Amino acid sequence: MTNTNDFRRYSYQSDTAYLIDSFDFSRGSQAPKLRPQEKPAEKLRVRENERLKSRSELKKEQKSAFRHAVRVVGVAVLSLAMICLVLHSLALKNELTKEISAKQTEIANAQSEFISLQSELNSLVSMSMIDKYAVEELGMTKMKSNQIQYVNVAEYKVQHKKAVQKKKAAENKKTQQKTAESKGNN
Repeated sequence: MTNTNDFRRYSYQSDTAYLIDSFDFSRGSQAPKLRPQEKPAEKLRVRENERLKSRSELKKEQKSAFRHAVRVVGVAVLSLAMICLVLHSLALKNELTKEISAKQTEIANAQSEFISLQSELNSLVSMSMIDKYAVEELGMTKMKSNQIQYVNVAEYKVQHKKAVQKKKAAENKKTQQKTAESKGNN
């Protein structure tokens, strides 16, 4: 089912006057009118005490007011102490952070110095430097091929064992002779 207003809406779409009217209606620059505000009824009313309070009631009220004031002051002092503790811990944390960063820079400087000293040491201990020192300072010469001797390890071990056994036998003889002489003297 179609309404006649539907066609009219489409037919007026290109009409400028229609667009201006719709603009004023839907997105106008005027603020909508507000209802006048009603004044709120006065809620505070002063009324007089109809009966007088006794001394005990007054003292009770004073004690409860004093307790309430003490609680408020206690909470305020406790809050102030907690704020001070938090500020102190933050200041301490800040100091420790500064110390840590200073130590880290010291470590970085020491590491860079270590690397430079290590490279200097490597340059001083190179084989060419050792050869140069041995030849120039100590008067040494390089080894010639006729100075090289090869040793058979198995034969060396056998000869070494025999030499050690001979030494032990000679030492045993000496100790036996000393013990025999010491017995003869007694």
